[in-house]
Amino acid sequence: MKNQLTPQLRAFEADHAWVTENLGSLLQQYANQWVAVRDGQVIAACTELEALLTKLPDPAHTCIEFVTSEPLEMVL
Repeated sequence: MKNQLTPQLRAFEADHAWVTENLGSLLQQYANQWVAVRDGQVIAACTELEALLTKLPDPAHTCIEFVTSEPLEMVL
């Protein structure tokens, strides 16, 4: 089966990579905040995830990351 990613998933993947590549500069401006990224740009930031979600027109198709220098533990 071929890898068939939707345009939205490709955009999300690119934005996630952008956050990883730009973590240093994001830490300077958005340390310990949630950031929403679309098309390689921060479109919103907030210390509370719920508040950030209310600022977004399409949260389901937006890359949302917590900016921190501390390692995060993920529970799936």
